[in-house]
Amino acid sequence: GGQTKSGAWVPSELIDDSFERAIVDSVESVVLNSPHETLRVEGDFGVIIDRSIFDKTLATKTAKENVEIWVGSPVKEILKDKNGVCGVRAEAGDWSESVNCEVVIDATGAQGKWSSLHFRQVLEKDWNEENLSQSNEYLMANAESESEVEIYFNSLLAPQGHAWNYPFSQDLVMTGIRGVRIHPDAALDEFIGRENPTILRDSSPIAAFRGQLPLEKIEDNYSDGIMAIGSAAGQVYPLSGHKTKYALEAGEISGRVAIDAITERNTSSERLKEYKEDCQSKFGKELKAGKILQKSLQTSPDRKIDSLLDLLSQDPELQENFIKVFLGQKLKENLRTLLKNKEVKNIFGNKATKKILSLYS
Repeated sequence: GGQTKSGAWVPSELIDDSFERAIVDSVESVVLNSPHETLRVEGDFGVIIDRSIFDKTLATKTAKENVEIWVGSPVKEILKDKNGVCGVRAEAGDWSESVNCEVVIDATGAQGKWSSLHFRQVLEKDWNEENLSQSNEYLMANAESESEVEIYFNSLLAPQGHAWNYPFSQDLVMTGIRGVRIHPDAALDEFIGRENPTILRDSSPIAAFRGQLPLEKIEDNYSDGIMAIGSAAGQVYPLSGHKTKYALEAGEISGRVAIDAITERNTSSERLKEYKEDCQSKFGKELKAGKILQKSLQTSPDRKIDSLLDLLSQDPELQENFIKVFLGQKLKENLRTLLKNKEVKNIFGNKATKKILSLYS
């Protein structure tokens, strides 16, 4: 589920040797742009992966474990009985089939009618538009790709979001935008037209990928017989929209909990609550810190980002801290260092800063 065809910027430690084929470029520098400031920072800032290759590698690993994979058969309905969720119904054209099982793991993402099925069909809720980020990306050919990520903050073009250019192998760049209450196609075209990034000047789009991400996690990410993971559960880092790390971690946790629950013949919500607790322990603080940071930038965002980049330009150590905080990398140590600075505290606000630091006290 979710957006799987485009590129993703992830920390290097997330990708082990088995996923090396999915790496399309390393990130050796990051250029941060605000309405009135530009800052270029050099360093080791992770890698860009091709999500389609990454997902194929995951599927290959799964197939080697004798897991049955159905292709072209989207799940459209959660099946329930008196004890809770008991399976799913897949449908394509005139064909449909019901599959009964003891535990369902919902990884349907958050884009489109047949996504977030636990949230929509079991909890009978839907995403709040104010917490839903829309995105669009173009794969640009004949671009200048040089192991450099460009990030653009502009509340007019991308409210509560940003635009980006990711290197995507030789002569290819993935350019995109995400924001709340935007028309992503028009916003991306306007971004390219207004900013006219140098690396895109002679390029042309050869593919487009639209997406949608919730910026707030679901508190109840489990019910009788079902657990939701990844963006289907709102497990997204709100400051930047990064999600791959959390989907992998939640997938591993939910798989372990499901096996134990089935073995014990107890798949009730009380038993599956362990999944929520373990996710909270593993990355709950990171998602909460990202949400606090994102909310603190909703008031006068352009002025705050201008001030932040001006401040960062005077301190190389803080530059690296901020980029890693944006990427969601080693948050505890990088947030502590970044937020020790009095001027940074003033930008994000003392109240927000105290809330974040209290998470790691």
